[in-house]
Amino acid sequence: MSTPYPRPLAAVFNAANRLVVPLLRSPVHRLASGKLMVVSYTGAKSGRSFALPVAYYAFSPDEVWAFGARTGWMTNFRLPRPASLRLRGRDLRAEGLLVDDRVEVADLIIELVERGVTSAAQDPFLSLPKGRTPTRDEAGAAADRARIVRFALDEQL
Repeated sequence: MSTPYPRPLAAVFNAANRLVVPLLRSPVHRLASGKLMVVSYTGAKSGRSFALPVAYYAFSPDEVWAFGARTGWMTNFRLPRPASLRLRGRDLRAEGLLVDDRVEVADLIIELVERGVTSAAQDPFLSLPKGRTPTRDEAGAAADRARIVRFALDEQL
């Protein structure tokens, strides 16, 4: 799986993932589960099983968005695919679909900031302005670096 990060930074993320996934699956998940969830899925090409901690936003009781800076795992969801989510201490089944259209991603980034999602507004990879809603051009530039996967949950939160 390709990574947008330089090798040393990718190694740091991989090491952190090996610590965060067990934390999110443990009884003390509350330390991180307000901003992170575990996405478990089978690779579209490889058929391998993966479990990754990702930033999320609970958009509605039956939809959760995962967002990141062009991370390779998201390409597995170009077509609707099943996944398991470990979200706030609960295991949920979901179907994920990548939002890959730059304009739609920019609109969703603006919506996240307007809804007060500070993790999106403060993400260093997005480089959004602090303390205000980004302009259409700023959101478009952030959309060049970001992708969103929408997960439709089989049950409500």
